[in-house]
This record gives sequence, C-alpha cells and structure tokens, in this order.
Amino acid sequence: MTQAQSYLEIPIDVVQRDGPFVEFKQDAAFVSVELADGRRFDHLLVLYPNYIIAMKGESVLPFDPKQIRRAFQTNEDLKLRSSSDWIFWPHPWPKK
Repeated sequence: MTQAQSYLEIPIDVVQRDGPFVEFKQDAAFVSVELADGRRFDHLLVLYPNYIIAMKGESVLPFDPKQIRRAFQTNEDLKLRSSSDWIFWPHPWPKK
C-alpha cells in the first residue's frame, strides 16, 4: 500500500470496532472522528469500508488519519448530504 493510499483511510480496526455506520447512499456514510489527542472532526464522507473521499468545507484532510481513535455518527451526520461545493478527493485505490 502506498502512502497516498493509506492517507485517506480510517484505520480498519477503528471501523470494525465502531461501525457499521448508517449509509445515506449505498456504501457511503457521513461520520465524525476523534483523534488520539482528543480533537474532533465532523462530516467526513466515507466510502465503504473506510475510504475518506471528502470532508465538508475542506479541500485536503486537515489531520493524519492514522491518529483516528474513534469514529461515530452524530444526528447531524445522519441528516447530511454532499453538495456541488464539496471537493472530492481521488479514490485511494489503483485504477484498473
């Protein structure tokens, strides 16, 4: 796995422990995360099972996902939908 691939992933052990998450669309869910230092980030768009493909209001991921210690969904996450002003990041898997 390349660094670019791992950069956009919630650690799989966190997803397996804290999920499954309610999907707003097939294989897509909004989640919030808490880092090891206690900081919290909301509104990450996650593509099954753990690929972070966007974050509301951000053009790049503002933290190292290896620091994620908890993933969860808030009531706001469950009501959220992406819009045309979101910046979607390249898929982290190789193209076939």
